[in-house]
Amino acid sequence: MTISRRAVLGVGAAALTGAAVRPREGPAPADWAALDASIDGDVETPGAAGYDVARQLNDPRFDEVRPPAVARCVSSADVSEVVRFARRMRIPVVTRGGGHSYVGASVAAAGVVIDLRGIEEVRADRGSATAEIGGGARLGDVYERLGAAGLAIPSGSCGSVGIGGVTLGGGIGMGASAYGLTCDAVTGAEVVGADGRVRSVDAGRERDLFWALRGGGGGQFGVVTRWRMRAYRTGTVGTFVLTYPWTDARRVAAGWQERLLKAGDETWSACQFASDDRGRLSVRINGVVFDGDPADEAAEIARAVGREPATTKLDSRPHLDVLRDRAGEADRATELVGSEIFRHVLPAAGIAALLAVVERRARDGRPGLAKFKRMTGAVGRVNPAATAFPWRGVHTMLQWLVTPGASDAATVRDGYAWIESGHRAVRKWSAGRYVNYLEPSPAVLPRYYGANFARLRWIRTAADPHGLFRSPYAL
Repeated sequence: MTISRRAVLGVGAAALTGAAVRPREGPAPADWAALDASIDGDVETPGAAGYDVARQLNDPRFDEVRPPAVARCVSSADVSEVVRFARRMRIPVVTRGGGHSYVGASVAAAGVVIDLRGIEEVRADRGSATAEIGGGARLGDVYERLGAAGLAIPSGSCGSVGIGGVTLGGGIGMGASAYGLTCDAVTGAEVVGADGRVRSVDAGRERDLFWALRGGGGGQFGVVTRWRMRAYRTGTVGTFVLTYPWTDARRVAAGWQERLLKAGDETWSACQFASDDRGRLSVRINGVVFDGDPADEAAEIARAVGREPATTKLDSRPHLDVLRDRAGEADRATELVGSEIFRHVLPAAGIAALLAVVERRARDGRPGLAKFKRMTGAVGRVNPAATAFPWRGVHTMLQWLVTPGASDAATVRDGYAWIESGHRAVRKWSAGRYVNYLEPSPAVLPRYYGANFARLRWIRTAADPHGLFRSPYAL
């Protein structure tokens, strides 16, 4: 999709004159029945046997959201039919992949939810080290099917996450330093646009759309029904886990960050500081080494920290076994997240401020985690203009995470209040946030997209001029 400014201005004029789509009362039962008959999948409406499973997200705090229908699609043709139906009926569309949106963006009380989980085929070609992945495949299944061919893609650590969501937002995981983000592996995609047309996009076709799909966030440019990706051939992976007493927390934060400046691409690690639900504080570094000895990297980290770990665990196993451990099935649970992007090493004052936030959480006897993830290596050497992912050449990403064990409104407010206190504490050093860790604050959307915000809004307006793909978090 090559987009002209004239086209965007025309779209804006249409919106101002009332030509943009507005929701109406909604389809009648007979309309939903007709849609069900027109697709190979199923349309689930309230009262149907499969409705509750189809609408349910991973986080139970969204269980009260009851869309008028969930279309369980099994092909791009099904998706196209549902999109065209929504246009005719003047209702919005929400896309559901794995259902792991931290803000519940993959379900809505109005319109139709397109459930992609029936589009899950994964094809691997070891000879060319490439893969085709259905838009509704879950990450654990992707790893298994590619792993059977001795291949993998760089991606995250939750097996039930959908490939679409993680890729559209970037995709940070243990392969990032060696192979880049998930979105960096993408060579093409099949996309159903807001007009219902199925498009094939790549570097030579629909270039603006192809750019936006790689790191621009999900649910707003179209429905991706198939991904084409480069894969890498797998071998053995060394793993290490180091723990330290809290009295060494400042040294660990400083030393681990310093080590990243020299660490090779073959290794990736994360460094976390946490309070559990009894207020106990902990410090942990965990990481991997591709086709190498984890003992060497563990020793280099300890040398940079200037203290020997309290405990050290080292192992070396086949790549797929490591992924299986990291991407195991997770129970449904409420998780509240936030994030920071640090362009440079966080200085001593920043480390002290961050650790104080975790210590306050411990004094309250509540769980909270601050986890640094490496962003140096291959992910940082991608041309900043090549994809919509805005954070190239940065040092680390920090994840704030609360798993409170309850989903009532007061508990959720408390968790987000703690995350907000973390934002305030490190604001002077933070360059932005990671779009796959959205928080329920649409007003801060520009912080997730950095310098790419304006271009992404422009592409969104042209790709979906009437706002068919509806979300309070859309650009």
